[in-house]
Amino acid sequence: MRIAAVDAFLVEIPFRVPFVVWRGTVPSKQHVVISVTTDDGIVGWGEAAPFLYYAPETASDVRSFVSDVMADELVGRVFADVRSTMQPFAILDGHEFAKAAVETALWDAFGKRFGLPVYRLLGGAAHDRVPVLTVLHVADPAEMADEAEMLVAAGLRQLKLKIGFGADADEAMVAAVRERVGPEIRIRADAEESYPTKTALQVGRRLQRYDLVLLSQPVPRTDWEGMALLRRSLDIPILADEGIHSSHDVLTCVRASAADMVNIKVLKSGGATEALAMGAICAAAHRPVVIGSMIEAGIGSLMGAHVAMALSPVFSTELCGPFLLADDLLEEPLQVRDGALIMPGGPGLGAAVDTSKLERYRIV
Repeated sequence: MRIAAVDAFLVEIPFRVPFVVWRGTVPSKQHVVISVTTDDGIVGWGEAAPFLYYAPETASDVRSFVSDVMADELVGRVFADVRSTMQPFAILDGHEFAKAAVETALWDAFGKRFGLPVYRLLGGAAHDRVPVLTVLHVADPAEMADEAEMLVAAGLRQLKLKIGFGADADEAMVAAVRERVGPEIRIRADAEESYPTKTALQVGRRLQRYDLVLLSQPVPRTDWEGMALLRRSLDIPILADEGIHSSHDVLTCVRASAADMVNIKVLKSGGATEALAMGAICAAAHRPVVIGSMIEAGIGSLMGAHVAMALSPVFSTELCGPFLLADDLLEEPLQVRDGALIMPGGPGLGAAVDTSKLERYRIV
């Protein structure tokens, strides 16, 4: 089997409601959709959904690197397995989102070729379900409580709040949601590096009473000492996120005792192969993993779900993109039952791309 074509499509999908974090408001998001076609007609799909807040790649950067660099190397190459096919790009620094999107398409094509779901190719299922959550839209606390109640009624059992707006505003949001949904729903707060250590400690102490399952990246990504101090001082488990890009970062985090859990994002890590290596370090260090999201649409979210199926221990996933975006590129939207993603049953990623939607949202 050889690779016959590699194509990259730049698309833009609006959010259902503009996405708000302390850094600003985003009305829509650009994604790069990758197709890898083999000489026997199999098409594998991948997706990149970069955010400049997290890594120095734009969607245009991803598309250019795939089209101008990766495609030239891959087209005509014998496709015997994913790892050896991606090996030529290992010596190139950066471009993790582009590498991850192409690797995802290769996993999808390889799974389709042999009739296996991707998680089987990654080592098999360590779990029988993939718990998911979504992010509440930042609004008046009463409105956020209304949305939380609606999401719980729809089957979600975990919710995430974006904080970083000041101690009073943060507590008001968390308090309103906790009061509305009750003690059984798992709530987490994501500060996205918004606070210096002393302020983060003050905010964390105010939020402890609301039984949060974790507090994500309350201080800047390079402040490992601050993270370690918060971990020692608060009763809320601390999640490392923005500072985690690679196995080396996971080692740094573990050695600094800087977090109770580690957020692994497949795109930010450069693909499932590196994500699995990062997960192995976490397992050895007894650090549960959260499989995070760059707000990918269905293609990228499914890749995260397959990685979550293959890793252990996984505390949760945050594969929220399909619930936040106004539309998806899959023929059948992803579904949730009892707080878990219903995994598609087909080979590869398990779902089909709707090419008419791809054209509808395509920019380039």
